[in-house]
Amino acid sequence: MKGRIFLGVDGMDPVVAERMMGEGSLPNFERLSQQGSYGRLATIAPPQSPVVWSTIATGKAPSAHGIFDFIHRDPATYQPFLSLHRQQGGKYVNPVQGETFWEQAARRGEQGTLLKWPMGFPPRPFQDGKLLAGLGVPDVRGMLGSYAWYTTEKGDLASDSKGRIVEVAPRGGRIQTDIAGPFTASLTGRKAATLPLFIDFDERQATLKIGRKVVTLPVGSWSPWVELSFDVGFFRNVTGVCRFLLQQTAPEFRLYLTPVQVGYASAEFPIATPAGYASELCQSIGPYATLGISEDTNALNDGVLSDLEFVELCDQVMAEREAMLMHELGRFREGLLGCVFDTTDRIQHMFWRLQDASHPMYDPQAAESCGDVIPRYYRWMDRILGEVMERAPGAQLLVCSDHGFTTFRRSVHLNAWLMEQGYLKMKQGVDSCAGLFEGVDWSQSSAYAVGFTSIYFNVKGRERHGIVDPAELAGMKRRLSGELLELADDGVSAVRGCYDTDELYGGTEQGPDLVVGFADGYRASWQSAIGAFSAGPVLEDNLKKWSGDHCCDASLVPGVIFGNIKESVAAVGTVLDVAQAIGGICRS
Repeated sequence: MKGRIFLGVDGMDPVVAERMMGEGSLPNFERLSQQGSYGRLATIAPPQSPVVWSTIATGKAPSAHGIFDFIHRDPATYQPFLSLHRQQGGKYVNPVQGETFWEQAARRGEQGTLLKWPMGFPPRPFQDGKLLAGLGVPDVRGMLGSYAWYTTEKGDLASDSKGRIVEVAPRGGRIQTDIAGPFTASLTGRKAATLPLFIDFDERQATLKIGRKVVTLPVGSWSPWVELSFDVGFFRNVTGVCRFLLQQTAPEFRLYLTPVQVGYASAEFPIATPAGYASELCQSIGPYATLGISEDTNALNDGVLSDLEFVELCDQVMAEREAMLMHELGRFREGLLGCVFDTTDRIQHMFWRLQDASHPMYDPQAAESCGDVIPRYYRWMDRILGEVMERAPGAQLLVCSDHGFTTFRRSVHLNAWLMEQGYLKMKQGVDSCAGLFEGVDWSQSSAYAVGFTSIYFNVKGRERHGIVDPAELAGMKRRLSGELLELADDGVSAVRGCYDTDELYGGTEQGPDLVVGFADGYRASWQSAIGAFSAGPVLEDNLKKWSGDHCCDASLVPGVIFGNIKESVAAVGTVLDVAQAIGGICRS
C-alpha cells in the first residue's frame, strides 16, 4: 500500500500519554514510537484549537492564516464575533487564509480525503479531493450548538443556560410543544422556524410525534438520529438531524434534545466537498453528528446532562468518527487520508476536575464513577491506531495533537483588570457590562480584551473611536505587559507571559496587539471573552465542570507527535512544521 495517513488527536497531552505508555496502557503508541519516533510537539501562541489547526493545515503563523483566537473583534464596532466561520454576501466562506497541505498535494496530482477537519467549514473544493468539515460547522440556527431541554422542573437554569429551556405542562399524559429550527426573515422581523412536537408518556416510556415521524423511547434511552425539515419560506426547506434522550418521566419530566444539526445535503450549510460526500458517508456508515462541537459541553455545564449522560453522548460521537475512518481506510490505496479525533479534547475539558484534587469542582464520588474516562479515551485512540497500523502496514503514518492540557482552577476577568488599571472606562453612572462592551466610554478607553488570550489597544485610525496614537503603541504594549505580569493571586503569578504580536509572529493588521499566556491553573473568564465585566473581583474560582484547558502559555501545553518515519518526525519542532512534514512524507 502506498500513500500516507495523518491522524489528529485533539488535546492529546504528553504528560498523560507518556505516563500511560510507561504503564503499558498504550501499546500501539509505544510500538509506533519504537518503530519510528515520538516527541513532544511545541504548539503556537495562543494554543487554541482553531488557531493551531489552521497552523497545522497551512504551515503558517496566525498573521498569515488569519485565525488568532476563538473570538475576534470588528474594529469598526468593537463587537466580538466567532472566528470559526464567516459569511460574505449571505454565504459562508472558509475563514482560513493560505493554501493547505492537501491543496498542495492536489496540485501535485494526488488524491486526498480529510475527515472532520477543524476550520474546514465550508470546505474549499480541491482536485480529486474529499473533505468533511469539523470544528466550525454550526447548527441549523447558525450557532455553535444550541440544545433544547423540555422539563416540568422549575429552577434557575433558564437564567444563564446556553440552550433553550422549555417548561412544559403535561395534560393527561400528553405534552404539546415545539422544536426550534433555523432563523428566518419575515415582515415582523427575525424569528425561528418551528415544528410541532407532541409527547405522550407514562412512567416507563414516551412517544414523540413530529409530523409523520413517531419515535418511542424507554426512560434512559437515546433515540436514533431523526431527520427534520423546516419550512423557512419562499418555498424553501432546511433539513437537520437530531437525537433525543428521555431522562425521566416521573416525578418530573425531562427530555433532552441535541442541537439540531446540519443535514448531510444542506446547500445553506455546505459541510463537505464534493457536495454529495457527506450523504455518501451517511449511506455507508449510517447517520452521524455533523456539528463542529458535537459533544454538548454546554448541556453538561448547565446541569442538563449528567456526567454519565455526557459520556454516553461522547462515546456515540467517537464511535461515529471511528466508523468514518475505517470506512475510508477500507478503500484507501494511495494519496492522503487524514482524520481528526476531537472528542479527546472535550472529555479533558469536562473531566480534568476529577484528576485534580485541588480543583474547586473536584468530587470524590464523581471521581469514583468517571475518574477513568480520560485514560479510557486515550486507550480508545490506541486501539484505533493499532487498527490503522494493522490494516495499512505499508502506509507512511503521522500522528499528532495540536496542544496538551492542564488544569483550569481560577478565572481571570481581564476586562475587569483593565478597568481597574484605568485602561477601560465606563460611561458615567455605569459600573458593569453584561456583554459586547455595552456602556464602555471609548473616548477614554485605551485597551480592551476579547476572546481567551487577546488584548487590543484602541488605536487611532484602526478602531472606530481610537485614542491611542500609533507612535505610542509600542511603549503602551510594554507598559501594559509589565503590569499584567505582576498580577498575583495570593502571591502566585496568574500570568506567565504577555507577548507582543509584532515579536511573536511579525505583527498583524487584524489580530490582537498582545497575546496573554496565563500561568498554570489560570484562564480568561467566559465573561471577558465576550466583552462582559464589572467592577468586582479580577480573580475567582472556576466553578464550572469545564475544568481543564489549554488557553494558557503555550510553553505549558505542548502536544505530541508520532510517526513511523524517524526523519520526518525529527524534522518537526513545532506545529508550524507539521504541514511540511506531511509533504516530506509524501515526497519520500
